[in-house]
Parts: sequence; C-alpha cells; structure tokens
Amino acid sequence: MTGAEFDSNAFVSFGGVPATKLRVDSASQISATVPESAKTGEISVRTAGGTARSSTQLVVSHAPKSADGYKLAWHDEFEGSAVDRARWSLGTNVRDDAFQTVDAVKVEDSVLKISTYTDPSTGRHHTGWLITRGLYEFRFGYIEASVRFASRPGQWGAVWLMSQANRVAEPPNPAAGVEVDIIEHRAVSKDNAADISNEFSSAVHWNGYENGKTISRGSGPQRLPEKQSFSSWHTVGVLWTPEGYQFYLDGAETPYATIKEGISLNDEYIKLTCEIKNGGWAGLIPPGGYGPLGASTNATMEVDWVRVWRP
Repeated sequence: MTGAEFDSNAFVSFGGVPATKLRVDSASQISATVPESAKTGEISVRTAGGTARSSTQLVVSHAPKSADGYKLAWHDEFEGSAVDRARWSLGTNVRDDAFQTVDAVKVEDSVLKISTYTDPSTGRHHTGWLITRGLYEFRFGYIEASVRFASRPGQWGAVWLMSQANRVAEPPNPAAGVEVDIIEHRAVSKDNAADISNEFSSAVHWNGYENGKTISRGSGPQRLPEKQSFSSWHTVGVLWTPEGYQFYLDGAETPYATIKEGISLNDEYIKLTCEIKNGGWAGLIPPGGYGPLGASTNATMEVDWVRVWRP
C-alpha cells in the first residue's frame, strides 16, 4: 500500500477484519498480514493524518504457506485503460505461425486480454506477447497469476519465466538461467486428437533450444477438478528457491508438482504469451483461422493480475 505517511501507529483492516501484523517498510509503504477470515472487502487505513478507505472491493491473495514471510515485491493489477509500458514490453515479432501485434492486447475492466485473430485481408494470424525483460527481473520468490482461457486448436497460452542467459553450454549449466513454464494451456492435443481444454501443464527447460541440447523436466498433464473449467478464473503459481520449483493451483497448500532439477540461479523475467503453430502439440489451425479481431471465434487469454512475493 502506498500514498500515505505511515508510522508505527498505523492501523489497517480488510473488510472490517483488523490486520494481525503490520510492518512499516517506509514512510509511504506498509505491509499487512490479515487472518484467514479476511476474504474480500474494502481496505481501511488509519494514520496520523486520518482514515481512508479503498473505493473498490478487493480480494486477499495468499502466498502458499511454504512462502510464509515473503513480501509482495512487484505486481500488476491491470488497472486503467492500457498496458503499463513501465512494467511490460509488447511483442512485435513473428514466431512460428503468429504475428505479434499490440492490437491483440487490451486492458478493460481491470483485466488484461490477449486475443488471437486472423486478418481477413491477408490471412495472417495475429496474437500478443507481454514481457518484463529489462523492466523487472527477479531471483527466487513466489509468482502467481489469475488467468482464464478460451483456447482454440493450433494455439496455446502461457505464463512463464525466462532468463536472458538461457543458452547452450558444455556441460549444461542451468544455474545460468532456464525457462520456467508456470502454466501452458491448449484446447486440443496434437492433430486435434483429444479435447484437453480442462488440462494444463508446467515444465522447466534449460540449455538453450538447439536440437538435442535442450533438457526438460515437466509436471505431465494436469486436470482441473471435475466440473471446473478454464472459462472461469484460476490462480497458478510457482515457488522458486535454491532447492527447486513447487507449482500450485488455486491456493492449494500442497503443490501439484515439484521439480528439483534445472535450478536457475540467475535473474528471470515474466512472460504472458499466446502462440500459434500449425500441426504442433496444440493441434491444427482451423481452416478459416480465428476470425477478425473481436469475433467470437478469437482465442483469448485473460489475466486479472500478476504478483511476485520475495524473501
């Protein structure tokens, strides 16, 4: 929380539930711990200068117990009407069968939306990438995002980490940096063989991307609980420590996957991306493409927020 003069006499409550622990980080920032009973509501802050309340209802986001004691270090709630270019760079490259374009990315109602579409005049497929390279990079911590998907064949969405130093080395040296896929989501499997829209996966890849050089470890296919889908919001996160990676879904106390290899000891940046590759692991691009921007046939990935806690 920022924007006030905080001191040791500050009082914070969340939805009427008092904070159990306060830490004054500076004159303009305070960290507060709230009990489990605080789920949603307005924040009320009392300082020497008076009392203020948030204008909107907010939701408590808990880091897993294994990250207890960590402090929120970076976040984007996607407020306003556009991507914060001080936090994110927008991709403009060509990758596989997708042209990255800023037109595919918008912020509306405090939600980031990446749309995958096909330009009817050229037949080209377009999508969006956001990265924090050179803007925010970190080493060790817990990162979590709230996401939902409307994926389509030939396309997939992902939240991941990357190091600028992930490249081939002899012998392989993951300490220099790796790719950490917090979540990858597809509509169908290769050749459109199966509907896997309720599945997802996580993985770690290192030693660059040359054929025969890359080393990978993954969670294997994971499935949402029965009657749940990615058309609703889900939180995905990874706790990255010098001992390895623990992957979490929807605030569970127990990770669904733990990987103790390929441990990066280097700074990593955040990536929010959609990709298209015809005939790859995400299946076949529909014959008519994904429709023009804004069509109901667009594939979409939406992100409510991204947050990083660090020791």
